[in-house]
Amino acid sequence: MVDQIQKIHDKAREEDVPIMKDDGIAFLLDYIQSHESIRDILECGTAVGYSAIRMASLRWDMTVDTLEIDPEMFAQAEKNIREAGLEERVHCYLCDAAEFSTKKQYDLIFVDAAKSQYRRYLEHFLNNAYPHTIFIFDNLAFHGIVDDESLSNNRSTIQMVHKIRKFREALLKDERFETVYYPDIGDGVAVAKRKRN
Repeated sequence: MVDQIQKIHDKAREEDVPIMKDDGIAFLLDYIQSHESIRDILECGTAVGYSAIRMASLRWDMTVDTLEIDPEMFAQAEKNIREAGLEERVHCYLCDAAEFSTKKQYDLIFVDAAKSQYRRYLEHFLNNAYPHTIFIFDNLAFHGIVDDESLSNNRSTIQMVHKIRKFREALLKDERFETVYYPDIGDGVAVAKRKRN
């Protein structure tokens, strides 16, 4: 299993597949390990299934529902999940995360999909969150460009980082959550714990 996970990781890095940075995934896994109440996870942005496999491998009672919009990535993720022997606990859905509908509630909702849609995903999945559910968002620094736009000359990138910054600022002020932002972990990770009503 360890060898297979490493192969998925290395292949993704070689092919520029958007998987979480190594220190980011380490932080995510440590967070889950230290919160034993986390069992049911929703992931927005499967890519090739790397993070879903890593999360589900932590404990025998973990389940991960993971959402991917790209058919090629989805097919690769399904193959990787099957080869890891985790198809009973990792369920992959081919869809836009904002269109996914379920009555299930999750202990952790991990968002690493279309950056400009983070606000939409947060509101969409509030009904699937317990009072104590944790939302974790990756890429809130976006390679440092969110805090220093001079790092990019690309107009669409600048427009996207404006949306990321606006979301990040709103999340930190959102009274429904206790949020901590870690700018130096991964590509900027925020942990938002939903407050009890």
